[in-house]
Amino acid sequence: MLNINKNIIFLILAFPIYLFSQNISESEIKSVAYQIIKESEYSMLVTLDSNNKPTTRLMDHNIINEDLVIYLITNPRSRKITHLNNNPSVSINFQSKDRKSYVSINGEAELINDISLKRKYWKYEWTPFYSDIENDCILIKINPQILEIVSSNENISSDPITWRPLTLIINN
Repeated sequence: MLNINKNIIFLILAFPIYLFSQNISESEIKSVAYQIIKESEYSMLVTLDSNNKPTTRLMDHNIINEDLVIYLITNPRSRKITHLNNNPSVSINFQSKDRKSYVSINGEAELINDISLKRKYWKYEWTPFYSDIENDCILIKINPQILEIVSSNENISSDPITWRPLTLIINN
């Protein structure tokens, strides 16, 4: 009887996943995510403080290619740098301008203080905030691990029962 109950529970739990499965390739998911991120004016970065409590802030991001590696710039004396030195786990979230689509990326942050890389990934819009690119700022490179996406425009929807978004494990 116990084995039958486990099987029934498995079928009940697995059935909504089966109904929800979407026929979209990994490259298509990444392409749609890239477009959402690219059109998103700002992002929300979440870091964990020393008590493992989340802290969220608005950021201006830069994305270079469809591998979805994100670059941010910040003051090297900011709280987020202290957080990242203690725990590099982050979440960064983007919303389309029409508010019908979003991307959430969980990953690991890497702090980069190399001047050549700062120049390579620099956005002109950051210039007024950092008078000395060599000393007044540090790059944060976010290496994505998990991507979650919902895009009404591209018919990428969340599970109708649990609302879990389409999730992709990224192996860059």
